[in-house]
Amino acid sequence: MPEGPEIHRAANRIRKALEGMVIEDVEITIPRFSESHEQFLGKTVNRVEARGKAMLIHFDNFVMYSHNQLYGRWTVNLKDTAPKKWNRALRVALTTEKHTCRLWSATDILLMEPWELSGHPYLSKLGPDVVIPETTVTELVEHMNDKRFQRRRLKSLLLDQGFFAGIGNYLRSEVLFTSGLHPDRTVSSLSDEEKKVLAEQALFLSRQSFDVPGITVDLEMYDKLRSFGQTRGQARHWVFTRNDMECHNCNSLIIHTRPGGRRLDYCPQCQPDC
Repeated sequence: MPEGPEIHRAANRIRKALEGMVIEDVEITIPRFSESHEQFLGKTVNRVEARGKAMLIHFDNFVMYSHNQLYGRWTVNLKDTAPKKWNRALRVALTTEKHTCRLWSATDILLMEPWELSGHPYLSKLGPDVVIPETTVTELVEHMNDKRFQRRRLKSLLLDQGFFAGIGNYLRSEVLFTSGLHPDRTVSSLSDEEKKVLAEQALFLSRQSFDVPGITVDLEMYDKLRSFGQTRGQARHWVFTRNDMECHNCNSLIIHTRPGGRRLDYCPQCQPDC
């Protein structure tokens, strides 16, 4: 599933192609929107933004909301470039004078009036977005201190978009590792310093993953591991998908778990259950 950094990068690509441009052609394969073509044709895209894992494309009188969920994917091509041939179903294609932006396989798509956004069940509950530069450590710590989070375990809480928006599976494992926190810790068990470190790492790793796609390890280490012959997938994470391999810090074997059916990997030595 795409996480916050991936959605924000997609928003940047779509923004460059669509913002300020007029929609000249549209293809919609979603049956409930089969009569909605006229809403798009000849209309100017005012703004494109990512919120957490959601994408919003703003027009004068409506907003197209989408959430990629597990299989959704946005592509951006020049207008005359044929779409990629792959095992994904086209949902929406928006074409301007120069580009076509296509949304594939996503199922959570809505056309909403602007006033409806504040009441949307996903958007209305989002916590601070860990990718955008405006979010601060202080803001995250203050949010963390809300009483509704105190008894929650970090392994489930970090996937709650009402806690920190934009964190998913790989960032959850990586943030907990670099923070030195065991997945079973609760917020109430954290010291003030531990909360600060958790907030700092959530921002740092999310923003690095945005700047250097999907890489969470130290960049010098990444280059070194690649020079040793490791693939990008093998070298890019501290613990995620590295189960039964040695921890980069202490050489303990990384442990693989699946709380709630979602992958979580951690180091038992660097992340003690205290």
